[in-house]
Amino acid sequence: MSSLARGDLIRPREGEPLSPSGLLVITDLDGSLLDQATYSYEASYPAIRELLSREIPLILCSSKTYSEVVRLWRELNLRDPFIVENGGAIFFSERYFPLAVKGTGRKDEFEVIELGTNVSILRAVLMETAREYRVQVKFFGTMSLDAVSVLTGLPRDDAARAMQRAYDEPFLVGEGDCEALFAALRAKGFIVSQGDRFFHLTGNHDKGKAAQVLVRLYRQRGRQVFNVGLGNSANDLPLLREVDRAILIRRSDGSWDAEVTASIPGIQRTEAIGPHGWREAMEKVLTEVGWRLR
Repeated sequence: MSSLARGDLIRPREGEPLSPSGLLVITDLDGSLLDQATYSYEASYPAIRELLSREIPLILCSSKTYSEVVRLWRELNLRDPFIVENGGAIFFSERYFPLAVKGTGRKDEFEVIELGTNVSILRAVLMETAREYRVQVKFFGTMSLDAVSVLTGLPRDDAARAMQRAYDEPFLVGEGDCEALFAALRAKGFIVSQGDRFFHLTGNHDKGKAAQVLVRLYRQRGRQVFNVGLGNSANDLPLLREVDRAILIRRSDGSWDAEVTASIPGIQRTEAIGPHGWREAMEKVLTEVGWRLR
């Protein structure tokens, strides 16, 4: 993987939102920037604040829904694009990029690039395939608000936001041959990935493909971009494979995701857990470019 040194620093034109260093941070949320159990960003906030003060783009990239991510985006006073539902869609403020982006839609104050398959199709395929292979599945489309709240540990209002799926269906597997089910879903052209709490079914999109589209938009400016990706689970693997610098956050049980470490030998790992590890990683990256947390 490439490295970033002081000599690589690039200054943007006046008024452009690109960071002074060309640095771009793309991050998972739960178990990375956010605490796995409490969803708090208290431990990571000093590093978040530093990125904001340096005008380094901080791109949230999550399996969470638009309603969940945009709430956090506003709470943190971010201004950069964000990716929802495992790469299902990319949202960015109008005129964030100097060149017009073709094929965008609109939602609230954002332009949106939709990459995902509609969740109604995902649910129908999951239900049909699970029935065919006699595997018991529970997915968000069949769960009550109370059940989602209990399974996620989210308050009811937040659980309701989590249920507003558009491009990604979280599910749980009970009795039956789950590997046969997953193979059948993949044979039909869908992606099955494993997050911290659920399996996820999506169309032919993932965090890495969305990040690739987004980085290409940044690079349309005709200058160097160095992107750092952070995640803690196999669900983040497509993102971690795509970036210039991949960082694996230590999990709450003290381990590092085995699928990620097997797929990316030598990946940079944090010693600290969750958002503490996220801060640790950002401190190291900023130190490399000659900066430090203030």
